[in-house]
Amino acid sequence: MKGLFFSMKQEYKTYNTDDFILDDDFRDIVYGEDSSDRISKLLDIYPEKRQEIKLAARIIKELQTTGFYQPKERQRELWQQIAGEQKRKIRLTWLKLAASFLLLIGMGSAIFYWTDQNSNNKPLAETGMISEDAVLILDNGESVAITSKESTVQYSSDGSEIVVNDSSQIARSTSSEGTNQLIVPYGKRSFITLSEGTKVWLNSGSKLIFPSVFSKNLREVEVQGEAYFEVTSNREQPFYVKTDLFKVKVYGTKFNVHAYRQDNTYNVVLLEGKVGMSPDNETYSSEVFLAPNQKALMAKGTKDFEITSVEDAGAYIAWKDGYLTFIDEEVGKVLKRVSRYYNIDIESSLSDNTEHIYGKLELKDEVDRVLEGIAFISKTQYKKEGGKYIFFEP
Repeated sequence: MKGLFFSMKQEYKTYNTDDFILDDDFRDIVYGEDSSDRISKLLDIYPEKRQEIKLAARIIKELQTTGFYQPKERQRELWQQIAGEQKRKIRLTWLKLAASFLLLIGMGSAIFYWTDQNSNNKPLAETGMISEDAVLILDNGESVAITSKESTVQYSSDGSEIVVNDSSQIARSTSSEGTNQLIVPYGKRSFITLSEGTKVWLNSGSKLIFPSVFSKNLREVEVQGEAYFEVTSNREQPFYVKTDLFKVKVYGTKFNVHAYRQDNTYNVVLLEGKVGMSPDNETYSSEVFLAPNQKALMAKGTKDFEITSVEDAGAYIAWKDGYLTFIDEEVGKVLKRVSRYYNIDIESSLSDNTEHIYGKLELKDEVDRVLEGIAFISKTQYKKEGGKYIFFEP
């Protein structure tokens, strides 16, 4: 019967990857106990479809991972819904979601900058982030290199002791006058506990400027890049986060600040509590407030906040747990976010008409497999020339 099956599927000669994913018989091959042998036989019969078959098989297998388990009845229901095509929108949406599981295979990390044909972005050497290691710069000018990919820094309550990665201890005199800097290069992340207990997660390509000990009446830090805050509540000592475009006044809360200088917009997403915001250097008489599951966005050159509701605020902080989550996101923006984790140069001239991306990226190794997945689900192509990855439309 198996031999007859292969001879009857002559339409495979015309299949693309989408068609293989949606084919009941092909999924049975992938799910079967003798999957490897049957796929190999299929590759022998249709060598011209080798790339489509292998990619479709990988996507289908990823749908079986425990992290995204669906009961068999639900899987069959979903596949029937797709095959019955409640029309192309459902089909494409599910395919994008299905294909995104391919990205769970992993991402790597290293220092790098994003380039775009229409971009004015500067390389790392011009941003002050040129070290391959995270660096803690103390208020006395001393620098401490942190070589691990993910680092933790903890200040004692009086600022007299700093513990790095739970082992290295730095003894120092306390001061609330000078500032410290924690600089995290592309490809690395860091976590810091400030002297009064506030927890801050720093994404790659980010900088946090803060005092060892805060003054009695004010707590203020500055962020360049991206940071997630869990602020210790103290009404007598308000907490502020400063960016190039605005200030955030914290009312005891959890929130994410996205403020990369090479981006055209900055945003704040609130997960819990309450924050107020105002354009930098302006009074708080015109303060704008956020409620949980809301996002405030400000574009460069403006002083207005655009407030919107978000379906899942947690998706905006998935990076701190080693993931990037995309919900209806443009390919160019996906590539920009992905680029901050790799020691590569990406060039993109994609139009605004390319497919949007849904899914979840795990920040592990093998950048080529990740880019392959992005190209597939966005219906784009890429090539590698020297050390540069170039994305283009077919």
